[in-house]
Amino acid sequence: MKKSVLAGLCLLIISGTSVFAQDKMVITFRDGQVQIFDTDSILKIEFRSTQPSGATSKPAEKTQATIVSLQSYNYKTHFVRHANYLGEITPISSEQDKKDSAFKIVPGLADSRYISFESVNFPGYYLRHQSFRIKLQRFDGSQLFKEDATFIMLPGLADYSWKSFESFNYPGLYIRHSHFHLYIDKGTDSLFKQDATFKLAPTH
Repeated sequence: MKKSVLAGLCLLIISGTSVFAQDKMVITFRDGQVQIFDTDSILKIEFRSTQPSGATSKPAEKTQATIVSLQSYNYKTHFVRHANYLGEITPISSEQDKKDSAFKIVPGLADSRYISFESVNFPGYYLRHQSFRIKLQRFDGSQLFKEDATFIMLPGLADYSWKSFESFNYPGLYIRHSHFHLYIDKGTDSLFKQDATFKLAPTH
């Protein structure tokens, strides 16, 4: 995002599914100004507070989260979803599949410069890693949970126009699928890069 666009920003509203259906991100400012960005040009999404340090805190203003599905780069008919509280990639065919594959991109629980994935049909549950496995769990308020559920969105390892997600507390490890299950892992070979690359796609 251009610095000139973000200067003096008070409130950021990120539109929902229609944005990614057109591969665009639409940002509406308090004064009614609208800026449109190609999602392929976005390196990362940051949420920053402009409140001075030490200022009296005010209730957070409600914003509309971005709702997406995550499409696998090398299994393009497969999408990230939760099943039995575990992260998987599967084809999406049933209504339950559609619900389980929809996630809100929200400010990172451990660091608002980054992102976390909240389940749409299980509000308050987030994708987090535990023993390197990606799981869907209810937020328990702990610092460990916050860190495990925070990811850095970067250009895709296999294709820069897609996205990869690096673990916040395990730098160098990325969300990847292996045998259709999701883990955080590291690697440099072509297969790893493909397994760790996803597209922010419209929900089904």
